Amino acid sequence: MLGLDFNQIAILLIVTVAAAIDFKTKKLLNVITFPSAGLGIISNAITGGLSACLWSIFACFLGAIIMVYPHPKDKLGFGDAKMMAAIGAFLGPVGLLVTILYFSIFYGIVSVWRVASVMPWKQLFNIFFKYGGNVAVIKNDIDTERILTMMKSTIALGPLIALGTYCSVFFQKQTLSFLGFH
Repeated sequence: MLGLDFNQIAILLIVTVAAAIDFKTKKLLNVITFPSAGLGIISNAITGGLSACLWSIFACFLGAIIMVYPHPKDKLGFGDAKMMAAIGAFLGPVGLLVTILYFSIFYGIVSVWRVASVMPWKQLFNIFFKYGGNVAVIKNDIDTERILTMMKSTIALGPLIALGTYCSVFFQKQTLSFLGFH
């Protein structure tokens, strides 16, 4: 047995279900996120007392604030922020920050992969070798519509948040040690 506590098992189940739903619908549902955050706070209050409850509430707000701050206000439903709030409620501030670290790494990898998959690399290399990097020629030779369509499409964040949560639960001690926190 891996020695996971109730909070870790519960949040892993929650993010797995949320990731599956988000992968299909591109929505992190309030019916999952809000009750999860409440359950995390209650669980920490029962198992750790008032101090753990307060840290859970702090981590809940911290997760939401970190995810809300960089978003354009008119485009999103903030399901990712509510899911990070629920993760913070279960795992506390340290677990939340490690989750955000891993989520950011996975999000960066997926973003770079998506851009790289639609870039016409052969045409780009031909332009630089053939025309010496003339920008006017680049606009004529590359199908920019395909690139713009990909850039406007959304990425399902639920699976990436779930991967970050799994990494946080299973590798938190190693990650903190690697980063110099003992």
